[in-house]
Amino acid sequence: MSRQILLLIALTLWVAGCCGLQLPLSKQISENIAPFLAQAPAPLDSRLQKKFYTDLLTYYYAPWVMNALDVPYARGTWATRYYASKMVYAENRLPLKKARFEAWVDNANDSAFNTLKRHAIVTHPSALRLFPTIHPMFYDPSLAGEGFPFDYNQNSAIKVLTPLIVSHLSRDGGWAFVQSPFALGWIKMRDIAFVDEGQIQQLMKLAKAVILREHAPVYNEKHAFLFYAKMATLFPKTGERSGKANVLVPETRGGRATFHDVPLPSAWIQPMPLAMDRKNIGRVAAELLGEPYGWGGLVDDRDCSAMTRDFFAPFGIWLPRNSKTQAAVGRVIDLSGDDTCGKEKVILEQGVPFRTLLYLPGHIMLYIGKKRGKAYVMHNMWGIRTEGNGRIIVGRAVITDLYLGENLPGVARGALLINKITSMNIVTQ
Repeated sequence: MSRQILLLIALTLWVAGCCGLQLPLSKQISENIAPFLAQAPAPLDSRLQKKFYTDLLTYYYAPWVMNALDVPYARGTWATRYYASKMVYAENRLPLKKARFEAWVDNANDSAFNTLKRHAIVTHPSALRLFPTIHPMFYDPSLAGEGFPFDYNQNSAIKVLTPLIVSHLSRDGGWAFVQSPFALGWIKMRDIAFVDEGQIQQLMKLAKAVILREHAPVYNEKHAFLFYAKMATLFPKTGERSGKANVLVPETRGGRATFHDVPLPSAWIQPMPLAMDRKNIGRVAAELLGEPYGWGGLVDDRDCSAMTRDFFAPFGIWLPRNSKTQAAVGRVIDLSGDDTCGKEKVILEQGVPFRTLLYLPGHIMLYIGKKRGKAYVMHNMWGIRTEGNGRIIVGRAVITDLYLGENLPGVARGALLINKITSMNIVTQ
């Protein structure tokens, strides 16, 4: 074989390793985590995991150790000023009527900010909204990347049993403005209940267990249905018997919280924190993969940062809510000055599978290891940007390399994930 042919083969292999093979989109997407589990590192040292878990509980219970919201009025009421000057659209795809928006603002009762200052708990999976209404607020739905599911009134989904401090109520009394462990927002009064100091102390002292099944049905002691619990929901644990874990489940009665001691199958729920081993990593990832994309947790789905939060939480590791703040956790490595191949080289050499996040503005991904010399990630994504600001919709949690969409018509090289990554961070360092 001639030297020229050998050089050509070597160059071809280098380009393929650096830039990825051109495959149909369906071949670039997977929901099978199994091939990557062998690359998971040894479980966290018990002392380090205990520290992370202590930090998680500190963040989780923060609203219950506050005497008032710890944010100023301007931050708590920013949405009123910001959206007053924006052109937004309603659910009928027509411009939102000014009178409707002004009614939302009036009902928000901003002058009562931080006057109630009562502790509460989420009694039914719910949503935190920017304004006290279930109605959505979109930018121009005729534009790609806007309209459903990008409801800008949606701040975040919130799980049952989440601790809260209530700032004040809406003028009509149907909503509460709250600070949760990770976000501010309006929540329906029917989805929360007030708790007293004795209940808080009891709940904080009990050991915790975590749900490892998506949309697990939960019932009271009379087997009446209460709600579906999202994977990574934390429950106070009271004991175990007959292959079941007994946990406290909340319900609202007259605006106050009551608790049922009910059994849940041990196959669904495990003591916190889980060992971060291959078996548990695979179990958690499998529950998250394939879930439809939900901006801010819309319709009880997850977006990119909610997926990463709920991946780490069962292992006792706390992440903040949005992608930008998550990208600052642990040891951060700046990739903004590297070229395409340089970025992937650093990721492959320094990234720790299942403990490393890759960040690009507006999106966060979990690095899970390599295959055929390429870095792979698990992430919940909406779509791939195309020429003319179009989108090719993915719309769910998937496993991909960093060159997703490179062979598709209209996808510019600058739109590939690898070209937009600006940093990586190893969460556990």
